[in-house]
Amino acid sequence: MNDSSWFVYLFALADCSAFKVGFSCNPLQRIHCFSRRYYERFDLDQSRLLRVASEADARAIESTLKDELAEFRNDCPAWVPLEAGGHTEWFAAVHFARAEERLRSFSTETAIVGDAAGYFRCELERLSRSFEPLAMSQAQQVCDASASPYTMRSALAIADSLRDWLDAYRFFDLPLFDDDPDVRTFVTNTAHLRATAP
Repeated sequence: MNDSSWFVYLFALADCSAFKVGFSCNPLQRIHCFSRRYYERFDLDQSRLLRVASEADARAIESTLKDELAEFRNDCPAWVPLEAGGHTEWFAAVHFARAEERLRSFSTETAIVGDAAGYFRCELERLSRSFEPLAMSQAQQVCDASASPYTMRSALAIADSLRDWLDAYRFFDLPLFDDDPDVRTFVTNTAHLRATAP
């Protein structure tokens, strides 16, 4: 990935009620801020990303889109955390095609519109080798913390986060721990601590 790239995004909700307009240098991190289970909350096949060369370009395009869609503003979903920000940048889903057409109007040979699903899949695949040791470490933390009732809450929080990431890889049909199925079983079972906790 080109570290200087910025993206203008249209994130469509899976329930077809609204879509989010914004810009980011890290769309995966950004959508994760809206929901750790973004692959369930959003229609990633419909969602779009326009890759541009600079933050200034991304900011200008986002501003144009928001101005042109201003009369179609929609309420932010109740499940989006307050700290995620961007609560005024949601628009009625019926105008998504119009927004996508306008986004595509900014396309050039170097500014390309792509689907978010493909981008996120590539990003997760790229991160998989660094994610595996992190997942193993988190699974061990869950085991250690779950040994005491005083640290069980911490264990459940780590397990929930780990499960969300593992489910993301499963959603995109990306394998993990191919070379060590025993570790894969350990990590997967540990991530489901809440289901087995007394």
